This record gives sequence, structure tokens and C-alpha cells, in this order.
Amino acid sequence: MTGVTPEPNYHGRQLQREIKKLREQARLTQQEAGERVHIEFRKLSRMERRQLPSYHELVMLLDAYGVLSNDYAPYLELWELAKKRAWWRDYHLKETRYIRMEDEADHKYEFQLGQIPTLLQTPAYARATFPRSSKKTVKTMTEVRMRQQDRLTNDPPLALHALIHAPALHQGVDRAQLHHLLDQAELPNVTLQIVPQDRYHEGLQSPLILLSFNDPNEPDIAFTESLIGLQETQDQERTATIKQVLEDLTAQALSPAETRKHLKSLAAGLPSTPKIPAQHPKHNTAAREASGAW
Repeated sequence: MTGVTPEPNYHGRQLQREIKKLREQARLTQQEAGERVHIEFRKLSRMERRQLPSYHELVMLLDAYGVLSNDYAPYLELWELAKKRAWWRDYHLKETRYIRMEDEADHKYEFQLGQIPTLLQTPAYARATFPRSSKKTVKTMTEVRMRQQDRLTNDPPLALHALIHAPALHQGVDRAQLHHLLDQAELPNVTLQIVPQDRYHEGLQSPLILLSFNDPNEPDIAFTESLIGLQETQDQERTATIKQVLEDLTAQALSPAETRKHLKSLAAGLPSTPKIPAQHPKHNTAAREASGAW
């Protein structure tokens, strides 16, 4: 949309940090640096916070900050990666921040209260979670969820620690979905645990997702969702609280080995045909469709 600057991806944020660090190492203020390269002060400020420079602007800044031309390569590589088209743009989603952050993260720690985690869903289960949507929307969102799951097997793979509330395994879950959970739990980067329903815990308030990065300059980001939409925070105190809640749930959950045993037991007692939820056309699922997250 005209007038809106897209938020930089992880590589863009890396480049912005590097540009700022180089300026500070050159002992230049933004005003002084802007005068050297004939870039308005306010624009240079945006380049260090949310707006990518053009190729030529980047080269001018590197030169002004004393970087030798032979050493440009790492910065130009970050610029190329920052400009790379993301796969989810092909789906024309209204909101993509969650998907982008998940795609960039190194670790995902989550508790799901009412459904199977997105990255562990079968196509049939994913389709069933959009019972009131148009066929086109269901097809699109199911494809998006399957593409999200590539993070579990791409290089480098996303490390997933998924906690599932026990009742969710009895809500529209068929044998194929249970076997898929068992298969995915065998991946070295996936930890799966079931949280029993026989006690009160803070996770009963809402599903929780915490994304973290190996880069110490990238803060954790937490997400939760309700009927009014997706909420997020990068506030350090709040993400620390959410991490503690997830760790408490992990301590209460069945071990991964016990979880696999329980899933096998459930699968043995279920038919192979899926349980499709009843249709309720009046229910509003716009927030979930827009987020494309779960």
C-alpha cells in the first residue's frame, strides 16, 4: 500500500544494527553522517530503525563510515537477503507478522489449549479448523499451514517444544492426526508433551507461543490469541513471565516418552476417518484467518 514502509525481516534488522554500529564506531552523529552522504537526517534515522537503504545508499554509507570496498560483501549479502521475496506474499494474507516471525525464529515454545499446534497438523485437521470459511479461504489457509511446517525440516530447522492440553486430543482428532503427532515427535528438533487436565494452571487462560532467536540482539516475542484477534509483546518482563508459565506447564506435563505412549493408546482406540466439526455459519473467524498463525 502506498505510503506504508514494510517492516524489515530479520536480515534487514541485522543490517540496520550494523549500519548504526558502523556510524557510532566512526564517531559520527546522524546529522554529520547525513551531511557526508547527502541523505536527509530524518531518512538516515529511519534507515537505522525501520527502512532499508537502497543499494547505492548503502554503498555510500559504508564508504562514509570507513569500510574498505573489499569488506563490503557481508553488508551487501545482508541487503540481498533483506530484499528477498517471502514465500507467504504469494498468498496475499492480510496479516503476516506472526508467520514472518515464526519463519525467522530459531526456537518455538508453545502451549495449545484447544487445538493441535499449527506445525503439527495434518491437512485434514487444518481444513477442519476453518469450518465456517469459504472453500477458497480454507484451501489457502491449509496451504499456508503446510508451508509453515517446512520450518521443521528446512536447514536450519526450527526447534519446537509443543505442549498440548489433553482435552484437545479429543476434539476433532482422528487416528491419522495422532499418528502424525507420533511421527513428528520423532524429529530431533521436536519435543511434544501432553498437559493433563486434572489441575488448574495459568495456561487455562489462553494459548501461548514464545519465539526466540539465537541472535542476542533479537528479543523474544510472545503471542496469544482470543476471539478479538492476535496479541503480541516483546516487553522483556512480560516475555519472561510467559516463559516461566511455559516452563511450569512443562514440569506438569507428561514426559515425551509418556506422551508418545498415551498417543499410541488413543490412536489404537480411534477409527481412521476424521471427525469433522459441525458447521456454524454465523461464527466469526476473521481474526484467525487474517493472522494465518494457528
